[in-house]
Amino acid sequence: MFGYRSFLPSLIYRMGASLLGLLLMACSEGEAPPDNASGRQQVVAVGSQWYGHIPVWVGIERGIFEHHGFEVAWRFIGKSMDRLNAISSGEAQFASLGEIAMLSAMAQGNSRFYWVGNQDIAPGFEGLVAQPGIDRFEQLRGKRIGFPFGSSVELTARMLLRQHGLDPERDVRLVNLEVGDVPAVFRTGNVDAALIWEPGFSQLKAVSGARVLGMDTDTEVYRRFGTMTGPDVLVLGRAWVDADPQRATRFMAAYFEALDWVKAHPEETVELVAGRYIQQEPAVIRANLDKFQWQNAADHQRVMSDRGIFAQADYILEILVEQMRALPRKPAFRDWVRLDLLPGYTP
Repeated sequence: MFGYRSFLPSLIYRMGASLLGLLLMACSEGEAPPDNASGRQQVVAVGSQWYGHIPVWVGIERGIFEHHGFEVAWRFIGKSMDRLNAISSGEAQFASLGEIAMLSAMAQGNSRFYWVGNQDIAPGFEGLVAQPGIDRFEQLRGKRIGFPFGSSVELTARMLLRQHGLDPERDVRLVNLEVGDVPAVFRTGNVDAALIWEPGFSQLKAVSGARVLGMDTDTEVYRRFGTMTGPDVLVLGRAWVDADPQRATRFMAAYFEALDWVKAHPEETVELVAGRYIQQEPAVIRANLDKFQWQNAADHQRVMSDRGIFAQADYILEILVEQMRALPRKPAFRDWVRLDLLPGYTP
């Protein structure tokens, strides 16, 4: 169903090489940043400007992590695979990232992290935007389409192209771009179409005459599961967790306390993140947050199960392994799951 020549190196060779280098420099088991002078445990969290990181930012700005005994340092890393590399090497302890990067690492045998959550459902925040004059998918034949390889938008792009009779390997030219470069490359006309998630998606749409040809909500993944192609997932470093599971449970309690605050205080949330963490107008952020579905700790009994994201992950793996041949095997992803670290969890 899908071609794989572009996806294969982006998900296996490129990730494997960078991951190997990081793992060779990995810290010793259980090592974590030292406590600061106040006695609070140092934690490094990594992510991008995507809205799914808002609970971490709010937890920092509102002092929620400090109240639970943590000093959380935020580090910007644009690509999900690079965030997972930081977790795997011990450079960071907590991250939210895209499901596809996580499943790819699992398929490569990376066991240096735990999967502990799926904090939101937010379809409709990424799509394929074409330059002025391109109004239909068939007009993309022979054109350049830019996005970050190995991300959710690559799967979205390939699904949309196939659904409209285009072979991603033969009929178009796929261009690998850095996450932050996508809007600028599109504005300068160096690609004929592009895909990225928010806030870059809004920047693509803002180009005069640009047209949205398709979104993740037009894919079979959305029709089946009501999610984006690659939902957000939460991961913790395995060595950090194993060294002190109670500490990890306390951290996750702080995280979901921050998430609950975000759900209850959308206006104040926008004030906290606008201009500091997300470079968009407050009104745009507020409108986008209205479409977000935050999933709190209590929701995870259902969310992290075969009634929730596990069924979606099985479907995505079927595509990546059997149809696209982008991964060498289907990992038993449930072996990475640690729901016991979530507040209020009961087996």
